[in-house]
Amino acid sequence: MSRRLKAPKSLFGSASELEAAFYAALSQGDIEAMMKVWSDDEEIICILPNLPYAQGHIAVHDLWENLFNIGQFKAHILATHTFDNLLTAVHTLLVHIQLTTRSGETQAFNLHTTQVYLKSEQGWRMSVYHATVALDNNKLTDVLPSLLH
Repeated sequence: MSRRLKAPKSLFGSASELEAAFYAALSQGDIEAMMKVWSDDEEIICILPNLPYAQGHIAVHDLWENLFNIGQFKAHILATHTFDNLLTAVHTLLVHIQLTTRSGETQAFNLHTTQVYLKSEQGWRMSVYHATVALDNNKLTDVLPSLLH
């Protein structure tokens, strides 16, 4: 029998509104607000650099709770590319993160992130969050090619 966390959900009218709530929860270190953005589906996935793969509500909750215990995160979106349709949205971002640890040490780094959002009867919810360290500080491509091949 699988254990499941239930957080009261907020209605998000757009993927961009949901994304803003996600980064607000990150900056506030608010685990309840963080879990409100995620889909009710147990197949949710969160992949962060140098951390274990997290699938399902318990694993995703525990991952963010552990991160929030490290210190305070501030996120600043440097570049974004979005693909939104009626039921799905995929946002690719370049995000600058500043972490101030509990001991007062400050670290700064950039992440390339991909967020997948799904629209349900309860509004927009995050299904996948995948981040990798941006080894360069390049911007996302503003104009994507019309053909892949």
